[in-house]
Amino acid sequence: MQRIAAAFGPRALLRHAFTALFALLCFWLFVLPVVVVALSSVASHWSGTILPDGFTTRWFARLSSSDLDAVTTSLEIGVGVAFLGTALGLWLALALEGRDRRGLGALVDAVAMMGSGVPSVVLGLAVLIAYHKRPLDLSGSAAIVVLAQLALVLPFCYRCAAAALRPELTTLREAAASLGAPPRMVLARVVLPQLVPAIRASLALGFALSLGELGATLTVYPPGFATVPIVVVGQVNRGYYLPASALSLIPLAISFAALLLIAARAPRAIAR
Repeated sequence: MQRIAAAFGPRALLRHAFTALFALLCFWLFVLPVVVVALSSVASHWSGTILPDGFTTRWFARLSSSDLDAVTTSLEIGVGVAFLGTALGLWLALALEGRDRRGLGALVDAVAMMGSGVPSVVLGLAVLIAYHKRPLDLSGSAAIVVLAQLALVLPFCYRCAAAALRPELTTLREAAASLGAPPRMVLARVVLPQLVPAIRASLALGFALSLGELGATLTVYPPGFATVPIVVVGQVNRGYYLPASALSLIPLAISFAALLLIAARAPRAIAR
């Protein structure tokens, strides 16, 4: 009886009500927009009704070669930015590990985190101004897009690696070094295996952020270059909401699959 009273008491009911409200809010803010985009991509017509008037796959069939090129470009940029951001973030985290966060260490940490505190459009404009003239003119190549997105992704990759450098890992490194293991062996056999979850998380987060980045990309992209967000914004500005939804669903599905693939636990046989 006491368990039943505790389960249906005022505090328990209030806790369940807050949990249900929070779940409803999360569904409304995060799940429902994805559902709407998915329905729009297969809707024959949708205006003023709760559900589409009909369903069709013609929006996918009408995707042009330029749309598919934009998907390919987004994937290539996303993979490159994810790997570069993860490698640079890991190197920075290892270099700053155990350092006093004052002086040079504080300056490097602040520079690495700058991308998360500056609006993406402002950061893109800064990159464009800095690299549009000789001796390093990147304004006409996709490298400037990679550089702008890397500045935005780096803080998250850096924090993923820095958070994984626990004091226990430092103890293991020192123990291995005291037993005569060279620095490269310590890094390869002790440090990196312990950082595999953080590396997977960094890759997944960097890829997802790059795939949906618009502000900085829209500021710096050269002529003839287009990612999926740029094409989608152009279609929305012209009122083509349903074709834009069909195009958006492709990177959404790829990003979701990549997140599951990269962030999933490695098999035990491989982990050993």
